[in-house]
Amino acid sequence: MADMAMTPASPARVCPAREDPVVGGASQLIGGPPGGHAAGPGRPGWLTPLRVLMAFVVIACMLGYAQKAGCRDTRNWAHEHQYSALCYSDVVALYSQEGLVDGKLPYLDYPTEYPPLIGAAMELVAVPAGLASSPQAVYRVENGQRVFDHYSMDRRSAVFYDLTALLFTVAACIAVACTALTAGSRRIWDAALFALAPALVLHLLTNWDILAVAFAAGGLLAWSRRAPRLAGVLIGLGILTKLYPLLFLLGLGLLCLRAGKMREWAKALLAAVLTVVVVLVPLWLTAGYFNQQNARVGDSIWTTFWHGGHWTSLLGGGPDSARNGLARFVDLNSDRGADWDSLAFGATWLAGRHDPAWFAPMHLLICLFTAIVVIAAAAALIAHRPDTRRLAVAGAVAAFATLAVGLPLILQGIRDHGLPVHTLNLITGATLVVAVIAIGLLTWLAPRRPRLPQVLFLLVVAFLLSNKVFSPQYTIWLLPLVALARPRWRLFLLWQLSEAWVLFTRFMHFIYNDTQGRRGIDRGWFVSAVALRDLILLVIAGFVVREILHPRADVVRAGRAPNDEERLSVDRPDAALDLTALDDPAGGVLDHAPDVRGGWRGRRTRSGAGQGASPAGPRLEPIEPGALFRPRNSAAAGPASPSGDEGSTDG
Repeated sequence: MADMAMTPASPARVCPAREDPVVGGASQLIGGPPGGHAAGPGRPGWLTPLRVLMAFVVIACMLGYAQKAGCRDTRNWAHEHQYSALCYSDVVALYSQEGLVDGKLPYLDYPTEYPPLIGAAMELVAVPAGLASSPQAVYRVENGQRVFDHYSMDRRSAVFYDLTALLFTVAACIAVACTALTAGSRRIWDAALFALAPALVLHLLTNWDILAVAFAAGGLLAWSRRAPRLAGVLIGLGILTKLYPLLFLLGLGLLCLRAGKMREWAKALLAAVLTVVVVLVPLWLTAGYFNQQNARVGDSIWTTFWHGGHWTSLLGGGPDSARNGLARFVDLNSDRGADWDSLAFGATWLAGRHDPAWFAPMHLLICLFTAIVVIAAAAALIAHRPDTRRLAVAGAVAAFATLAVGLPLILQGIRDHGLPVHTLNLITGATLVVAVIAIGLLTWLAPRRPRLPQVLFLLVVAFLLSNKVFSPQYTIWLLPLVALARPRWRLFLLWQLSEAWVLFTRFMHFIYNDTQGRRGIDRGWFVSAVALRDLILLVIAGFVVREILHPRADVVRAGRAPNDEERLSVDRPDAALDLTALDDPAGGVLDHAPDVRGGWRGRRTRSGAGQGASPAGPRLEPIEPGALFRPRNSAAAGPASPSGDEGSTDG
C-alpha cells in the first residue's frame, strides 16, 4: 500500500521541508512546514482578489448604513437633523410619502414617481416591514396623573430601512463582482475604485439607484462574455429601474457599427426591448388612474374590461383627465423644473444674482478665469504634442469665445425671460443630442476603436451634465464605468472629494432655507460646489477622450508595454490584432475584432503579417444562462500566462 501511494504526481505534493530534516527543523521557527492544504505556486489561496473586493464592498456598505442610521428613527426628522447629520435618505422619507406604510401598492393604489422595478423593490421590502410595530403613545405619571410623554419609535420605517440596506448590500456586491469580472483577472483590482468609493458610502442608501447599477454591471459582464441576449435582458431590467442604461445600447450600437457586429447588437437590442415590454404592458393594464392630487379616480384597464366597462376609453386617459399610474414617472420628469444639482439651476441663480451683461464684474471674472484655463491647457497640449499646435489654438479660441460671448447672452436671456419648463426641456434635449453626436463622431473617427467602457462613460457624463436633474446619488452610476474606462486613483479621489463637498453644501444650504438664513450657508457656496464637481467630471472626460485618441496613454491597453516603442505602437489601428495584449476586455465580440468601417481618414484595421490567428479569434457560441460564470475564451486572450484572463470566477 505504501508503494502504491507514491504515484508519479506525488512528488509535486511533497514539501521539501518534510524531506530534509535540517530544512524541516529550521521551519519550526515560522510555524513548521506547510500542510497539505497550504497555498503555494499553482495552488491559489482562499483570499482571492474577488473575495477581497467583496470584503471591501461589504465594509463600504456597512459604513453607508451607519452613516445614515441616525435617520432610520423618524422621530429624529426634526430641527433639520436629517441635514445637519448628513443622514437624509429617500428610503425612509418615501416609505410614508409613497403610502407604503399604509399598505398601498405602487402603481395600483398610488402613482409612484419611479420606474417599475423600484416600485417592486419598495413593495418587496414593505411587506415584511409592515409586520413591525407602529408608533405608540408613551405616558408618564406626574402628580398622580397620566401625562403624555412621547411616541415610541416607528419600527416599520426602521425595519424598512434595515431590509432595504440588506438588499442594497447584495446589489452592491453583485455590481462590484460583475465589474471585476468584466475587467478580467489581469485588471481585476481596477474594481477596487468602485468597492472603496466614498460616493458608495454616502449614497448607497440615498435612493434605489444601486439596483440599476447592478443590472447595468451585469449587462456589461454578459456582453463581455459574448452573451448579447443575456446582456440585453439585464440592460432592459436596468432601464426598468433607472433610465440611464438605455445609453448602453447606444454605445454598443456605435462600436458594433464600426466593427461590423450589428447582428450581435441587434440581439441585445431586441432582448432589451422585449424585456421592457414584458414588464411594462401588464403593469400598464393593471395600474389605476389618478388625478392631479394623486387620488385614485378610476379602475385599471384590466378591471374595467373584466367587469364589462368601456375600457377603450381608458387608453387615452381616465375620467377628469386622470392618468395611468405608470405615467407618473414620465409626467414628473417632463413637468419639473431645473433640479438643485443641475447646471441649469446654477445658471438661473447666477443670472439672477449677478449682472451678466458684457463688461459687468461677473463677465470680467469669467473672462479672466477662462483665459487662464484655456491658455494653460493649450500650452500643456502643445508642449506634449507640438503637432497639435493649430488644433490647440483653435480649441482655446473657441472655448474662450463660447464663455466670453455666448455665456453672457444665455444668462441675460434667463435674467430677462426666466427659464420656462418647455424651454428648459428643449435646451437640455438639444444639448444631449449634440453631445451624443460628438461622441459618435469620436467613436467613428478615432484612429483605433475606443473601448466600450470609455464610450459608455462619456455618454453617461454627457447625460448627467446636460440633464435638468442631477441628483446626488446619480454619481454611483459612474463608479463601475470609471473603474473600467480610466482606472487611475488620483483624479478619481479628487472627484470623490468634490462629491462629498457637494453633499455637504447641499444639506447646509437646505438648513439655510429652512431657518430663513439663521443657520447654514448661502446658495453661492452650493452652486460653486456643483460647478467644481462638474468641472472635474469634464476633466476626467477630457482625459478619456485623450486616451481614446492616443491609446498609449490608456493604462488598460498600454499599461504593460515594456518600452516606448511598443507603447507608441498601441496607437496603430491594427494594434487590436495583437492577441497577446489587452484590447477591450469588456468588449465581448468587439475585443480584438478588426474594424470594417470608420477610423481616421477611412483607415481600416487589417490583419498584419505574421498574425497566424484570425483577428477576432475563434467564434464562441456561449450557453447564455451560464455566460456570466464562464471564463473568457482563452484563444481570444492570447497565450496563457500566470495572470491571464482565463482564471476562475473568483478572480
